[in-house]
Amino acid sequence: MKTPIIESVRNYIFSYPDLKEGCLTVDYLGDKPVEYMVETVPCDPIYTQYVDGDCVKQFLFIFASREYFSADVNQAIENLSFYEDFESWIWDNNQTGNLPDMGDGRSPVSIEVLTRGYSFSEDANSARYQIQLRLLYEED
Repeated sequence: MKTPIIESVRNYIFSYPDLKEGCLTVDYLGDKPVEYMVETVPCDPIYTQYVDGDCVKQFLFIFASREYFSADVNQAIENLSFYEDFESWIWDNNQTGNLPDMGDGRSPVSIEVLTRGYSFSEDANSARYQIQLRLLYEED
C-alpha cells in the first residue's frame, strides 16, 4: 500500500530539528503561535513526460507557521531566520539524498524550495509565514 504523499511530506518536515514546541498539522493552521502546517497546492501532477510513457511527478506544498509578530525588528529577523535555516536544511538534504520516505511504489527524486520564506498575513500579535516547495518523484 502506498503511503499518502502528504503523510510522507509531513513526516519529513517533522524531522526538521529546529521546529519549536508546537504542532505540525495538515491543511490547518491555528491562530496561536507557535504552530506549523503542511498545505497542499494545486498543480499538474506530471512534471516531465518521457517518450516511452514514463514520467516524473510533482507534489507542490507549502510549509507554513504561525509565529509571534510585533513591530520589533528582532522578532521579524528571528522569524525569517527560521525559514532561511529551513531552506538550507532542505538544500543540504537534497544534496545528500536525504529525502522523504514515500513507502512502496514511489521513489523521491528531489525536493526543492520554490519561494523563500515570507510573511503571508499578520494580525496584532501573530503572523503566518510560509515557504513553497516541490517534491519530485517517480511512481511504479
